Amino acid sequence: MNVTLFAVSYTLLSTVLLILADRKRITTQQYNAISAVASTVMGVVAAFIGWTVVAYLAAASAALAAWLWWNGGGGDDTKRRLKSWAGRFHGVRRTAPQGT
Repeated sequence: MNVTLFAVSYTLLSTVLLILADRKRITTQQYNAISAVASTVMGVVAAFIGWTVVAYLAAASAALAAWLWWNGGGGDDTKRRLKSWAGRFHGVRRTAPQGT
């Protein structure tokens, strides 16, 4: 894959997302979620090709976008689901056998 084609396609996707967000077609949470997914895909492709620096930058970008999505209210349904699963969990304390 050509480096220029790779960079142009990611830049084009980011530009389209910014335009949609600016025109209020998508919310901030949707923008952050799509950016996280796009950065993840870019990082996987870059790692597969062997561009380690690009893969590191994409991983950092994906982590930031996912964190912004999660803390911006985008993960409320996921948080609710995790809390309901955690409510059913009952831990059992296990102690090591006492040897004499």
